[in-house]
Amino acid sequence: MTDTQANTSMGLLKRYGILAYGAFGTMADVGLMVLGAILVGLAVAVAIGGFGLMVVTNEDLSTGEMLVSAIVLAVTGGFCLGVASEGPLGRGRRLVGFKLWEVGIGRTLAVFLVGFVGLLIYEFVGGLVDGVPTPIFHGLEVMRVTGVVGMTIMPLVGVPLSLAFRAAPDKYAWVRNGDLPVMFVVWAVAVFLQMA
Repeated sequence: MTDTQANTSMGLLKRYGILAYGAFGTMADVGLMVLGAILVGLAVAVAIGGFGLMVVTNEDLSTGEMLVSAIVLAVTGGFCLGVASEGPLGRGRRLVGFKLWEVGIGRTLAVFLVGFVGLLIYEFVGGLVDGVPTPIFHGLEVMRVTGVVGMTIMPLVGVPLSLAFRAAPDKYAWVRNGDLPVMFVVWAVAVFLQMA
């Protein structure tokens, strides 16, 4: 192998390493934002239910159990949102300089991996908690469904739709900024539809 070939191979390895890091970081951040936003919303609903203003569970839980569940869900959701805000997405890093098909393949593989990791975490955490109030189990179910959607619907709908936004002509360059929000919306709506 000549020095030129070695430099070319190292350049390609570095290029695709940057793509893999950027794609995984972006998809992990979007997934965490979806999970965090839904958990915080669930926490608000559980807190309202704790004061008896609405029914959020079929079980007869005390006000204390409902409020403790709301705090656990809110802290977990806030943690997810905080991690997402510190990731590549929160720092404004975008996949610039890559072809559209490269971004598509990178994001598809990354979102599948993010969903798989979410399911692994769900299996681990689900085995640790036993006898906790029902609202916390609802929060765990949100985590499971978020992982499933990441492995199924996002590669088929979310990523292609984001690429369509990203491929907008120069006349509509402002549309390109919608590639990440559209993934968030697709992921969140799909989770809501699966949970319904």
